[in-house]
Amino acid sequence: MTIKEIAKLAGVSPATVSRVINNSGYVKDEVRKRVQNVIDETGYRPNPFAKALHQNKSQTIGVILPKINASSSGDTVAGITDYFSEKGYSLLLGNTNHSVEKELEFFQLFKEKMVDGIILIATVLTPKHKEVIKKSKIPTVIVGQESLDTTPCVIFDEVMAAKEMVDFLIESGRKRIAFIGVDEIDVAVGVKRREGYVASLREHSLSLRESYIQKGDFTVESGYEACRLIWETSEEKPDAVFAVTDKMAIGAMNYFFEKDIRIPEDVAVCGMGGGFISKYFHPKLTTAFYDFKAAGMEGAKLLFDIISMKKISAKKIVMNHTFVKRESAY
Repeated sequence: MTIKEIAKLAGVSPATVSRVINNSGYVKDEVRKRVQNVIDETGYRPNPFAKALHQNKSQTIGVILPKINASSSGDTVAGITDYFSEKGYSLLLGNTNHSVEKELEFFQLFKEKMVDGIILIATVLTPKHKEVIKKSKIPTVIVGQESLDTTPCVIFDEVMAAKEMVDFLIESGRKRIAFIGVDEIDVAVGVKRREGYVASLREHSLSLRESYIQKGDFTVESGYEACRLIWETSEEKPDAVFAVTDKMAIGAMNYFFEKDIRIPEDVAVCGMGGGFISKYFHPKLTTAFYDFKAAGMEGAKLLFDIISMKKISAKKIVMNHTFVKRESAY
């Protein structure tokens, strides 16, 4: 069934049928009812792809994410989905497994799919990313990394969150605080969270000990290994470990369990992110909770406003975090 056939059965022009379907333009009530009756009787459904081509909109959003089974990515996508489903949009997901090359490929793929906008859940943001975003001319919002150019972004205050965590440890009487970070290519987690750690030590006149600093790769295993290196190479053992992710903090805790080192009596452990595992591990992990679902919704709203050509109140949205004190540190 086509619009022309609907028009013939209703005794009207195809243009009138189109106005009824799209609820655009004036149509007499009697004529509108007649066309709608034919549509209902025939079970006609408009072709969404033809409609998209006609309106130059696909009602589709492309989402590029680093790892689909990571809780932070999943929660962010959930927020994006909740917002755009109410607006009648569908999502195309591009899982990159932390491959920068795949991220850039998805920009081209989504362009070919004629998506109306793209949300990049970013762990890194290179000059090449910025070049591709600029060339694509597709409305784009970045979630997770700060963009220093014109690309709108949604971020957390990483420096403040990390500093607050270390301040808490110091004010609880801990003076020898080890740090498990990640590679600086991830500016938000690798650079900003370390800045917060260093800022707190300086503010409290505590020295920065290089033997207390190791890097992991976001995994539990890497947190275990980083903690082992810190413990075995430090003459004066730390009385606290601050890991920039919950998973690495749990890796550190596992090392202490194996060595019969008591948490938090002998050493306190803190993480960041607030993933579900942090409250089910024993002892429960002190952490900074990030509402990634809310961040996803904010990114979706920002992108929708851009697509709708509405005025944007801010091109950088900074989300709040919540300090969660649990049994692993007091």
